[in-house]
Amino acid sequence: MISIRMRNISLRLLMTILSVITAPLFAYANAQVTVTTANLNVREAAGISNKIISQVHLGDTFEIIQTKDSWDQIRLLSNQTGWIYNAFTTPAENIKATIAAKSLNVREKPSLSSAIVGKLALGTKVTIHEEKAGWAKMVSDSGVEGWVSKYYITKDATTAVPRHEKKSLSQSARVAITSDNNKVTQSARVASPSDNNKATQSTRVATPSNKNKNMVTQAIVPNSQEPLKGKTIVLDPGHGGIDSGATSIIGTHEKTLTLATAKVVEQKLEAAGATVMMTRTDDTYIPLEQRASLSRQYHADAFISFHYNWSNNPSVGGLTDFYYQTARDTPLATDILMELIQTTGLNNVGTRFDNLSVLRNNTQPSTLIELGFLSNKQDDAMVESDSYRDHVAEGVYLGLLEFWGIDDSNSSNFVGE
Repeated sequence: MISIRMRNISLRLLMTILSVITAPLFAYANAQVTVTTANLNVREAAGISNKIISQVHLGDTFEIIQTKDSWDQIRLLSNQTGWIYNAFTTPAENIKATIAAKSLNVREKPSLSSAIVGKLALGTKVTIHEEKAGWAKMVSDSGVEGWVSKYYITKDATTAVPRHEKKSLSQSARVAITSDNNKVTQSARVASPSDNNKATQSTRVATPSNKNKNMVTQAIVPNSQEPLKGKTIVLDPGHGGIDSGATSIIGTHEKTLTLATAKVVEQKLEAAGATVMMTRTDDTYIPLEQRASLSRQYHADAFISFHYNWSNNPSVGGLTDFYYQTARDTPLATDILMELIQTTGLNNVGTRFDNLSVLRNNTQPSTLIELGFLSNKQDDAMVESDSYRDHVAEGVYLGLLEFWGIDDSNSSNFVGE
């Protein structure tokens, strides 16, 4: 009897110890936070004196790995981990939002290949319970439940109350924690996060891309139901047919990825009213001169060629794009790359000159984009996913709006996936 009692006591003691050890491991297992300021620095370790390794942006949602003092450790899209100051985040559970597309598919799982379980109309109110890789798990007021692309929903500002309201930050600390990546004016940089969230027209005008346009301040064109209506855009999926391009770590040909990407971008731009021409729509080889010729023939407002990169150094990764004529091409290349960096989360390798045939033989504004390194494990894991193509489509779309000075703040008539 004594031995049994001792065993029971020992078992209870062991369970108590295990609960103490494991409690921190599961405390944040399902906790998610949403960023409530325009740009928020991600640091190597907790504390504003530590190295900045990336940035996250307004509306981005991440799962918390652990919390230390007032800092949350999160996992970025690139699978890298870092720390953000949680004064500028809010718990992501049960966030209210509104459907911002004319008709939005609801899917069983967070993937374009998943079954459609319903559709939601423009203006439908939903509650978000979880976010994952560009998708939001939600339930509508009418009871429709499933996953939708988060790019076609607008989170209600009243539900995203930043935690900084409960804390006191000096202006210098706030500037060190929230950063504009040189994209907003100094006055906006030191304003409160609630002011940053308003995304005023004055902050949009002061972008690096506009600085490249000889510092001419563009007038913001009011948004219409189809903000790209009247624009002709040629999309060029690189390689094809006998030209496979590079091959990824897991064996996917570059020509397959470029075509899949261009098709998603095509859908996005056509939904916004653009006339889109594709240099190829299947696994066919098209000569380089013919690709540029199509751009000239249709007097394209923009020509975009899609590629994926490769390096003998597997540690090299990130996004880059190219221009040929400085005055004609650089603004387009810069604007698109700036937006792609934000929507994909990959490293910024920069915009560069290159004597490429599809750019050199073009008469229209043009750029060739390298959408990640197929030789890099982190890049390759991302670029082969459906969600990554959605991120690319969003970045290209926003870059074109920036290039043409079109305000998309009221855009709400797109057919979303």
